[in-house]
Amino acid sequence: MSTTAPSSPAEPRRAPARRGQGAALRAEILAAATRMVARSGDAATLTLRAVAREVGVAATSIYLHFDSVEALLVALKAARYAELAATLTAASEAAGTDPVGRLRARAHAYLRYGVDHPGEYAVMFAARLVTANGVPARPRYADQVFDEMGVELRAIRRAGPPMDDQEARLICFHIWTALHGMVSLRLLRPGMDWPDVALEVDDLVDRLVGPVVSAGPARTGPPRTTATAAAPRAAG
Repeated sequence: MSTTAPSSPAEPRRAPARRGQGAALRAEILAAATRMVARSGDAATLTLRAVAREVGVAATSIYLHFDSVEALLVALKAARYAELAATLTAASEAAGTDPVGRLRARAHAYLRYGVDHPGEYAVMFAARLVTANGVPARPRYADQVFDEMGVELRAIRRAGPPMDDQEARLICFHIWTALHGMVSLRLLRPGMDWPDVALEVDDLVDRLVGPVVSAGPARTGPPRTTATAAAPRAAG
């Protein structure tokens, strides 16, 4: 009498999405990809099939939303930068009307976001986008973050000549690079004896913004050349 070997239990699968639930599945895909980048620290290891396994759906379900890993990474970066921008704006608005206080609140919110959301932060900076011919892409996801910061910087100057766009953007970049360093180093070396984070952020803002508040005549020195006149742009 022949016997049939027992079949192995099937892997649990996500229930098929009902009509109108496509947006929910897309959000699950983005959340799963974020977790995967956080675990690996390298967006280059991301594949659509691996994301499908993480979500618990067939690979074809992923392709309905993203036809390539590059398309998924573009959506990931856009979502995470939009989330960061909304977080900083909320912190600024809650700080009141003083432009220094608003800028300080933005800086504190940036650092908290990066330290508290390492997966999202990794997506923003570890996922390197390239074009079809292999050239690094330069999407402008970060521009909203720094354009809003620049508005508040220009409002800070209460004396002396108005702050031009280049000066405001350079100070924004000084603040960003410092904050990014604080976040990145704390994530990489959590056991190090770091300064109190609130104290460090306050000191950073005071040192960079203090001279702006009390600015007098325009600074002296060699005129800006054509090469330096163009304001730098933030790469996403």
